[in-house]
Amino acid sequence: METAATGPEPEHARSMLAAADQSRSQLIDSLQLPGELHLALALGVAVQVGTAAYGISQQTAGGLAVVLAGMAVFGLVAAFILHRFRRVNGARVDGLSSQVLLGSGTLISLLYLGSLGAAIWAAFESAWWLVTISAVVGGVSYAVGVREWWKAYRHDPVARTRGASPRVLAGLGAVACLGLLTLLLVG
Repeated sequence: METAATGPEPEHARSMLAAADQSRSQLIDSLQLPGELHLALALGVAVQVGTAAYGISQQTAGGLAVVLAGMAVFGLVAAFILHRFRRVNGARVDGLSSQVLLGSGTLISLLYLGSLGAAIWAAFESAWWLVTISAVVGGVSYAVGVREWWKAYRHDPVARTRGASPRVLAGLGAVACLGLLTLLLVG
């Protein structure tokens, strides 16, 4: 099967690669999203968008506290979802936390930013009913974006596993926090 000069025979190597591909496909087919994932994400994002819009429009220390409380709610939801996913599947999926839960995927980022922008604008106009609608639409569209990412992941997991590095995410978070503080202090 193996010679000293050439290593494994080509047929043996091909069969090992085919077995590895089949094993990966079976694992991906067996993965399931927790049933409460979409609802929890929609609620977490809606709360975060609504509190961010309110807090930013207030431009006070109390408003900053509301923004931070909304971020904490979303953080708890994200931690809960990751815990449930790992408990249900006994596995991790690269890209799930960064692209889905932290919104670094293109579609999810655009949906989130659109709803956040609309909610902030509505909050500055004191159109609280529109803040609520924007937050709910943001939460629902975020959950739909997650569903689309999951479909794409199951179709081609290798292309969907690349998420932003923890350093990039920490840097973006720091820039966002500095921007928020600047808005509150200057405004």
